[in-house]
Parts: sequence; structure tokens; C-alpha cells
Amino acid sequence: MRLSNRKIEHLGKRVLKMMQEDPRIHPAGNTDLVLRAVEDALADNLRTEEEIDQEVEKLLEQNVNEIRAMEMDVGALRSKMKRELARKRRFVL
Repeated sequence: MRLSNRKIEHLGKRVLKMMQEDPRIHPAGNTDLVLRAVEDALADNLRTEEEIDQEVEKLLEQNVNEIRAMEMDVGALRSKMKRELARKRRFVL
């Protein structure tokens, strides 16, 4: 999923606000630093998901003839491959 920097900032602020409102969470120190960490984590996760998507597309391209010959559902195959690659990387989609 691709998000603009502006959308990542917006989501980061919402996550920080939720953290501040939750009585079980006490962000220590500078909230700007916490916000930056949340935004960085969001951006890293999006980057990892994009890498997985690119790897899936590469695998599909490499095996396009076999996929056509077996008349496979490309959408379903893409989803399965993405879930499997994410699982191997211990990445939660």
C-alpha cells in the first residue's frame, strides 16, 4: 500500500493521540520523538510491504507461462504468494 508522507504524518498523529488517551500507555519524554518513531515505523512497514509486492510480481513474471498453462487464478495466486512471503519474513500484513 502506498501512502504519501502527509498521510503517514496524519496516521502517526492519530496513533500518538490514541497512545496518550490510553491510561495503560505513558509515552515518556518528548512526544515529538515518539511521533517520529511512530511515523518511522509506519514508513518502514509500508516499505517492507512494497518490497514483498515487488517480489511477488517478479515471481509471477518469471512463471507466467506455467501460470497460463495451468489456468491459475492470478489474483488468488498473488494473494497466497504475498501471505507466504510475508510469513517467511515474519511480517504481519
